[in-house]
Amino acid sequence: MKAMKTIKKIDRQGLTLTELMISLAIFGVIMGVLFGFLAGARNSYSETRERAQYQQSMRAVMSLITREIRSAGCDPLDDNFNFDKFGVADAGQLQVRMDLNGDMDFADIGPDENVSYSFAGGNLTRDNGNGPQVILRGVQVFTFTYFDAVGAELNVVPLSAANRELVRFVGINIQGQTDRGEPVTYTTRIALRNG
Repeated sequence: MKAMKTIKKIDRQGLTLTELMISLAIFGVIMGVLFGFLAGARNSYSETRERAQYQQSMRAVMSLITREIRSAGCDPLDDNFNFDKFGVADAGQLQVRMDLNGDMDFADIGPDENVSYSFAGGNLTRDNGNGPQVILRGVQVFTFTYFDAVGAELNVVPLSAANRELVRFVGINIQGQTDRGEPVTYTTRIALRNG
């Protein structure tokens, strides 16, 4: 009789097969929701990181272009060495000229004195005389706009030599996208120092 009471006690403390199956099903649902949440958070992190990296690349390119446009027409000796600040000024192409070392020419490759930027096929390229190099990929739209001293847009591009002399501001608009298709846009207007 005592043995029967002990068996009944053990049986009452254990789970039935139905209770075990229900417990496992609830546990499975909770784990599925948890893993779904973690996967979503991981994807969100990856998208944010990728977008930040692309924006950083875009900022680095804009910094380089800005520095070189601001130096357009640089003549450190101020000896009236006459040359066009811009060899080409078009919506998708710009050639910037400067005499950084004061040797009265802009043909030196050492200090980049004659630099061209062009946009084609989703790539922005820079050529400092050593051949074009891609500096930004995944670009959908890239445009240069040109403004005179009062801020009026010089909109007949490519600009003639006379209109290139009037340029005091260069606007840049870059629209690109990350590998996941996230749009990234950067727009700025750069004032020339020499002119």
